[in-house]
Amino acid sequence: MNHRVLLRLILTLFSCLIGLSELVYAHEVRLPQRLDELSLKQISEHIYVVHGLQELPDRNNNGFISNSGVILTEAGVVIIDSGGSLQVGRLIVSKLAELTDLPVIAVINTHIHGDHWLGNAAIRGVFPQVPIYAHERAIGRLRSGEAERWREIFSTMTEEVIADSVIVIPDKALSGGESLEFGNTTVKLHHTGHAHTDSDLMVEVPASRVLFTGDIVEHGRLVSSDVPQDFNIVGQIAAIEYALRLPVDTYVPGHGASGNREIPQSALRFLQLLHSSVKRLYEEGLQDFEMRGQVAQDLTDYAHWFNFDQLGAMISQVYLQVEAADF
Repeated sequence: MNHRVLLRLILTLFSCLIGLSELVYAHEVRLPQRLDELSLKQISEHIYVVHGLQELPDRNNNGFISNSGVILTEAGVVIIDSGGSLQVGRLIVSKLAELTDLPVIAVINTHIHGDHWLGNAAIRGVFPQVPIYAHERAIGRLRSGEAERWREIFSTMTEEVIADSVIVIPDKALSGGESLEFGNTTVKLHHTGHAHTDSDLMVEVPASRVLFTGDIVEHGRLVSSDVPQDFNIVGQIAAIEYALRLPVDTYVPGHGASGNREIPQSALRFLQLLHSSVKRLYEEGLQDFEMRGQVAQDLTDYAHWFNFDQLGAMISQVYLQVEAADF
């Protein structure tokens, strides 16, 4: 066998191995249906995701409705979002203990909404000195009383099941643009302005080409429908466009399945269509309460998404933003 033939065989085998590796991590994610199905799903060599339920908080799910991430580094574990209650956070810690003996060395909360940080106390219960990062505006708002409000909301929705969730507010403020070093792993933080909230952080792991988007991207769920009064549709569209320009292969949304570029692209198409539909009808002279039927028809492709029955509340918020931009 000559050297050229041998080289071609080696290159072919190498390509096949790469393709096999991509298939291992890229196959379709099956979302859990119950709290006891909480698990760590490997999406790259050093990164795992806990995918939450496509539900609202209730007594059965303990607030297990959002995604959390686990990054394994040489120095220890970095957790992205800690879940919607003390109970959920404890489950994440217990699953993590089955995976590694490494300590948790950092937690990053992607934004202010309770399903992404009410589990902080569970992490601190095992790792008392762990720093917890968030955007500076999230920390300010939580300290001003919104932390207690989120605990009350989740306690009510879960019929007091999570009432013992201790409030642990993040203590390390970020503004976006930072690069944090954890052992041999660099984590980049991105903030593009007011999007899903005014305090969003997207977390990039360049070596793994993975991006945790927080709720800037949601999949299979009406984007930003849970707290529409917090979001800015033009800003969220811009944030997703920014995310799609990053050197990333795998996206982890705040809710729904992780995957390739189709995940943020589908959220982007939904928001663009919602904005253009409301704006067109506004220019035709319709009030927000008169638009729902036509906007719903424009968004027929998304009618199967969770929370589609909350479209009216989203239309009202987008209407106010379109109206404000007209003055």
